Amino acid sequence: MSKWIGYAVSVNCGDPLGCYQGTILEADGTTITLTKAFRNGFPYPKSQVTLNAADIKDLKIIEEARSKPAEQTHSTVAVSKNNKKGQRATVCENLQANPSHSGNQQNVSNISNKSAPPRGALPVPTRSKPIDIQPTRSNKNNNSGSYGNTGSTPKGRSGPFHEKARRRNEACFGDTADPALDDDFDFEGNLALFDKQALWEEMRSAARPDVVRAADEAARFRHDENVLGAAPALPAIRLPDELRGPVVYSADDGRRVPSAAPRLRRDFWDAMRRYGLLDGAFTLLARAAADVALRLAGGGRRLEARNAHQAPVAVVLAGAHRVGAAGLEAARVLAAHGVRAHVLLAGGPGGPGGQAECAELRRELGALALCGVPVHASAAALPAPDVVLLALYDPLLDDAQERHAAALAWVRGARAAVVAVEPPGAGWDGVCARASLLAGLPAALPPALGRVYLANVAPPASLFRELRVVYRSPFGAASVLALD
Repeated sequence: MSKWIGYAVSVNCGDPLGCYQGTILEADGTTITLTKAFRNGFPYPKSQVTLNAADIKDLKIIEEARSKPAEQTHSTVAVSKNNKKGQRATVCENLQANPSHSGNQQNVSNISNKSAPPRGALPVPTRSKPIDIQPTRSNKNNNSGSYGNTGSTPKGRSGPFHEKARRRNEACFGDTADPALDDDFDFEGNLALFDKQALWEEMRSAARPDVVRAADEAARFRHDENVLGAAPALPAIRLPDELRGPVVYSADDGRRVPSAAPRLRRDFWDAMRRYGLLDGAFTLLARAAADVALRLAGGGRRLEARNAHQAPVAVVLAGAHRVGAAGLEAARVLAAHGVRAHVLLAGGPGGPGGQAECAELRRELGALALCGVPVHASAAALPAPDVVLLALYDPLLDDAQERHAAALAWVRGARAAVVAVEPPGAGWDGVCARASLLAGLPAALPPALGRVYLANVAPPASLFRELRVVYRSPFGAASVLALD
């Protein structure tokens, strides 16, 4: 393999090694060593590079090895410097100060201008080899201008003299071999990688006892954070299998709430009536219905002092029963928030206990008259609403909904968000609601009735024990719980 030494070759090693050009210095069966190498067109930072044969994908010979006479064309110029410490001189100035070397320069020029090689010798390219600058032995610390020497052109200085010296050096030696040496160091980027706060905390904690460090860690908890881990969440409501509905709802925090069968919900309202808690339960149901309606009507974006000319319009369709009276009470709450509320009475009293429920309805109608809320007898007189509340069904009466056909027909044509308060289990034919509000225990409702909201009507714990229901309040700090 020694016959290839001295050849200029181009070696392609592929990714990620790249392509190398240089002169073969050593070669054997497994490796090849190049000198004066270039990598991907840039000078290699080291004097030699060794490549494995397994990494070489392609090898091309650029220039054959030169004969011995051609090797003598390499010129050497000695540069001397006075022992005096004076101003640093460049290479061009030293060459001008030593005319004895003009013959060597002329020899280099003549060799470079030859048009053809001598007979018997291999063809030599018409270019000269680089000039090696060798310092004299008498001056070991030669600081004269040379390629790569920091004394050639001081960096960081300005002025016409230094600019002229820099141009002379570049004209003689060309650009710097390694452009990365001229890159400015990024102090800000490097400082950003240094976490001073972490180092400071580590230094502080290393010199403190364990008790003090533990106290500092405990002091970092906020007043509303739990120091101890939270216990696993228990089911909020557990129903007997025969009283469980087909749907299991999920709250926003992941809690599971099963639906109740229609018989269990009817028993719930009967127990609330026996305990004398219906009035308070329907008042809380009306407050929850008003909150859901305000949310669907725009909430704080529509109800503010600077937006009084665009107050939302709410229409309440109420039946002649206790749920209808709760709808009227919700209309009164909406009017107190600045909503323009309207009421339509649909149907008449019916079913057992209708007279008592009509008394509750008459009381709420008197309260609406004091608040200035208009009550309409026909759907044709109703304005275009933003939100509609349907209080047409009473779970205690389980009344038929055919007598509300005219009101339901108006709802189907209204382009508004509909909130169904205690709707029937099958819903209304052709009526699509945005939300449905239920009290106490949720029912399995069809998708046409929208998202299910559970209202907290404050039932006593003994009521759930009587119904064989394991109940733990799922509401937390809210009065309405959204279920999916």
